[in-house]
Amino acid sequence: MADPEENSTATLRDYFRVVWIRKWLVITVALLATAAAFLLAITQTKQYSASARLMYVQPANISNPTDTNSSIDLNTLNLQLQSIGNTIGTPVVEQRAERTMSAHDRGLNYSVDAKILAPASTTSGSAIADTVEVTVLATDPAAAARIANAYSGAVIALRKESEQASDAAAQQVIQGQLDLFKTNASRLTTDYANLVVLLRNLQIAQATATGDFQLVLPATTPGAPAAPHPTRSGALGLGIGLVAGVGLAFVVGQFDTRVRTHREVAEILRMPIIGRVPQLRRRIAQDNTGLLAMTEPHGGMSEALRMLRSNLDWAGIDHGLCSLIVTSCSKGEGKTLTVCNLAVTLARAGKRVVVVDADLRAPRVHSVFGLPNVTGLTSVLLGTTPFDRAAQRFPQARMSTSATAADAQWEGSLLVLTAGPLPPNPGEVIASRRFASWLTEMSDSDADYVLVDAPPILGVGDVGAMAASADALLMIVDIEQARRPLLEDGREILESLPCRKVGVVTVREHVDDVSYHYSDR
Repeated sequence: MADPEENSTATLRDYFRVVWIRKWLVITVALLATAAAFLLAITQTKQYSASARLMYVQPANISNPTDTNSSIDLNTLNLQLQSIGNTIGTPVVEQRAERTMSAHDRGLNYSVDAKILAPASTTSGSAIADTVEVTVLATDPAAAARIANAYSGAVIALRKESEQASDAAAQQVIQGQLDLFKTNASRLTTDYANLVVLLRNLQIAQATATGDFQLVLPATTPGAPAAPHPTRSGALGLGIGLVAGVGLAFVVGQFDTRVRTHREVAEILRMPIIGRVPQLRRRIAQDNTGLLAMTEPHGGMSEALRMLRSNLDWAGIDHGLCSLIVTSCSKGEGKTLTVCNLAVTLARAGKRVVVVDADLRAPRVHSVFGLPNVTGLTSVLLGTTPFDRAAQRFPQARMSTSATAADAQWEGSLLVLTAGPLPPNPGEVIASRRFASWLTEMSDSDADYVLVDAPPILGVGDVGAMAASADALLMIVDIEQARRPLLEDGREILESLPCRKVGVVTVREHVDDVSYHYSDR
C-alpha cells in the first residue's frame, strides 16, 4: 500500500485547518499586537505638521523686460527645485531661519523637510512641477507654522543674497574692463558701449533679485496632530499580529504532535473509522465501573455504540467476524470500558457475546462488570476450571432500576471470562499453543462475538501472539491522549500482525450531539 504522506500534497484546506486548529493563538497574538501598537501610539508625544509652499519664478530678461514669451528650461527648473530640498536642512539655512524665530521656537525639537509637489493634471497634459513644499513637524502647532514660514523666508533670502553677490562680483569685473578705456575716442567704440549696457543690466538684476522663488502659500496653524494615529497604528498592529500569529501557528504546528480529529487517526493508522465514542462527562470518566450502555441507554455514548454495533455487523457480512481482539497503542485509552459497553450493546441486540479479559498484566474487566476474579482465563488454560464454570453470566441485578421488560430479553446472552489468577509469565501464557487453540475453539463456538480485551500493542507482544488465532482486530484510540509518533509506532506493529484489521474506534472525541436517538434495538 502506498504511503499517503508520499502521494499527498498540502492544499489550501490543509493550511486553513492548521490555522483554524490554533485560531485562539492567532487571535491572541493579533489582539496583543493591536493593543501594543495602539497603546504605544497614544503614549507618544503629539506632533503637528505645518507646510509652506514656494513657487519657482523665472527671472526677468533684463535686456528685454517686456518679453513674457521666453520658454522655461526644464533642466534648469528641476535643478532649482531640487536645490531647495538639498539646502533646507543645512546649517546656513538653519542659522538664517533662527534669526527670525523666537526663543521658544528655537528651543523646540522639530524637523524640517522639503519636497517637490506633483503638478496638477491639465487637459493639455503639459503641466510642469514648479512648487516646493516646506514641511515642519513640531510638538507645538502654532510654532510649527511659524518655523515653516521662517525656513521658507530663509531659503528665499539666502538665494536672493547669493544672486546679488554674484551680480556684484560681475559688476566689479566689468567695471575693471571699462577702466581700461582711458581716452575719449576709445569710449566712443562699440565695445565700450556694450560694456556699459551690460553693467547697467547687472545693476538692475542686483536691485531686482528675488531668489527665483516666492512664498505663494504661507503655513497656517494645523488643527489636528499629524502623528501619532492610534487608529491607524492599531490597524497596522492588527495586520502585523495576524501575520505573526499565522506564522507562529505553523511553527507551533511543526512541534505539536497531538491528534485533533478521527480523520487524522485514520490517515496515520491507515485504517477506517468504524466508531466514534464521544467524550464522557467528568463524573462518568472518573468512574471505573461506568456501564453507560445500561445506566444511560439513550445517551450519546450508547447511540455511538449502537452505530459501532451496526458497522461491525456490516464488516462481517462477507467474512466471519466472531473473535475480535480489542487493543490500543498505550494504556489508559478507554479500551476496557469500550469493550464492556460494546458487549452490553451487542447483547441488548440479541447477540450471544463472550467478553474475555486477556490483559493478564492489568486486568480490569471484572471491575467494570462488578464480578469476582477468582477463576477466569488462566484457570481455563491451566485446565483447572472448564470454560462453562469459569465464565460468568452478567447478572440481571446489575441492570438499572429503570429497565423495562424488553431488557430482560438479553439476560444470560452475555458471558464474561475474567483474567483469573495472574501468572508470573503473562506473555508466555498468551503466546502458548493452548491459548491459540482455545481462542480458535471460541471462534467456532455458537457465540456471535468473542471480544478479547488485549493489552496495548506498544511495549508488549501479547497482541502479536494472539493475532493469528483471531478473526480480526479492533483498535481503540483516545483522541485526547493520542500523539502522532505513538500512532506511527502502532501502525508499524499493526501492519506486521497476521490478522484482519477491521477498523478504529476513537474515544473522547468532541462529537456534535444529535437531536434525537434511536431506540435500544
